[in-house]
Amino acid sequence: MKKIRLNDEQWTKLLALPVMPIRTRENGATPDAPRTSSRMSSHGLVAADADGREYITDQGVHRLSQGR
Repeated sequence: MKKIRLNDEQWTKLLALPVMPIRTRENGATPDAPRTSSRMSSHGLVAADADGREYITDQGVHRLSQGR
């Protein structure tokens, strides 16, 4: 995965988001697409559940592991 450059606001948001809901992972369901378009969602770092709550995806976790 290419290291996507994030500004300070995006980085802080990524750090604050919860990881993909466990129930979504356990039953193999594909998460819903984000309700609003953003740079982070278009790169697959962030998604939203059926209620519109944003969370970090596996790609987002990987991006965090790459460091600032």
